[in-house]
Amino acid sequence: MFKNSLFFLEIFLFIFSAKSQDVAYAKKVLDTLASPYFEGRGAINDGEKKAAIYIAQEFERVGVQPFKNSFFQYFNYPINTIYGDLSVAIDGEKLQAGVDFIVGANSGKIKGAFDLVHYNAANLPSKKTIQKLSKRNFFLNKFIVVDGATIPSDNETLPLLKINIVGATGVIFLEDKLTKGLATTYVDYAILKVKREKIDRKSHSITVTIQQKLVSDYQSQNVIGYIQGTEFPDSLIVITAHYDHLGRMGDEVYFPGANDNGSGIALMLNFAAHYAQHPPRKTMVFMAFGAEESGILGSNYFVKHPLFHLQHLNFLINVDVIGTGEEGLMVVNGVELTTAFEKLQTLNTQHHYVAEIKKRKNAPNSDHYWFIEKGIPAFFIYGLGSRKAYHDVEDIAATLPMNEFNNIFLLLRDFMDGL
Repeated sequence: MFKNSLFFLEIFLFIFSAKSQDVAYAKKVLDTLASPYFEGRGAINDGEKKAAIYIAQEFERVGVQPFKNSFFQYFNYPINTIYGDLSVAIDGEKLQAGVDFIVGANSGKIKGAFDLVHYNAANLPSKKTIQKLSKRNFFLNKFIVVDGATIPSDNETLPLLKINIVGATGVIFLEDKLTKGLATTYVDYAILKVKREKIDRKSHSITVTIQQKLVSDYQSQNVIGYIQGTEFPDSLIVITAHYDHLGRMGDEVYFPGANDNGSGIALMLNFAAHYAQHPPRKTMVFMAFGAEESGILGSNYFVKHPLFHLQHLNFLINVDVIGTGEEGLMVVNGVELTTAFEKLQTLNTQHHYVAEIKKRKNAPNSDHYWFIEKGIPAFFIYGLGSRKAYHDVEDIAATLPMNEFNNIFLLLRDFMDGL
C-alpha cells in the first residue's frame, strides 16, 4: 500500500513538475524578451534582430530543424524611427516620455519653442473658418492641441485637424491612455499624444525636441523551423507568433512588449520543446514573424515566398497577447471555421481548460490573415482578461499573470494532436 502510494505520488509530482516547468520556461522567455537588452524588439539598436537570434538559438537548443540550412528568412521594408534626444515641456514643465507623452508613429522631426492653439468641442471653428486661417498662415510656427473627447466623430473640421491640412508645425492629441504604434512613412510636421491632464486651456507654449529618421530599407527576418512528423511528414500543422514589438522611443524609453507578444513566443517555444520530446504524427512548423507591428509584413512576405508548398498546410494557429486568459479566449475566424471551432469548444467542455471560448469574424489584425486569404484554415487566438497594458511602457513581464498558461497550452495541444 505504502509503495503504491509512493508510486502515484511520484507520478503526480512528475506531472506537476512538467507543467510547472512549462510556466517557468515561459516566464524565463518573457523576462528575456522584455528586458532592456532587446530594446523593445524594434529597429533601433538591432533590438528585433537580437530577439530573432535568441529565438533561433532556442529552436536549435530544443531540437527544431531549420528549412534550407537556416532559421532566418530575410526581407526589407521602410520604418520610421524616433531616436536620440527626446524632450517635451509645456510652459517650461518637462513631461516624462512614455508616461506623459508619446511621439506619433509617423511624426517628423522638430526642435524649438512654439505657441499652442487649443481646439475642443466648445471652440472648434467651422471648416470654412479653418481654411481661411490656414490661408493667412495663422498656424505657422504653432502646435494645434486637439481635445476630441467631446467632439462628434462626424464633425467636418476634426478630420482636417487630424491630418494637419492647415499646415501647423505640430499637432498634439490629448488622450486618456497613451498607445504607441509604428509607421512605414512620415509627415513633415510633429505629432504628439499627451495625457489629457498634462495640458489645459491655459497652457500657451511647448518646447520640443524630436529626432526622427526613416530607415528606407530596414532588414527584418522571420524565424522558422520544424519538427518532422512520424506518420504524415508532408502534412503540416503550423504555430505562429510575432516576436517584434515597438522598440525604442528616444534614448530613454523602450516598450517591453511582454504580453504583446512575448507571451505568444513563450507559448510557441513551449510547443517546440514539447513536440521535440513527443514526436508528432504530422510535421509541426514554428514561425516567429517579424514586422507584425508595422503592418503584418513578415507573414505577408512569407505567404508570397513560402519555404514549403502551402497546400501541405492543414491548419495554422496564430497566438498573440496570450498571457492573460483568466476570462477565456477569443478565436478570430471562429465564425467562419464552424467545425474547427466546435471541436475546440468540445475539448474545453470536456476538460474545463479555460473559462470561456468566444469567436469573432476574421479580421486583418494579426499574422493569420494572409494565410486565410490564401484559403488556408487558420485561427488567431488571444487571451481575454482585465489587463489594460497594451502598446505602452506598462506591458512588462513582472505584472503579466500567466495563470492560464498551462491550460491554454493543454487545450491547444489537444486540438492540434487531433487534427
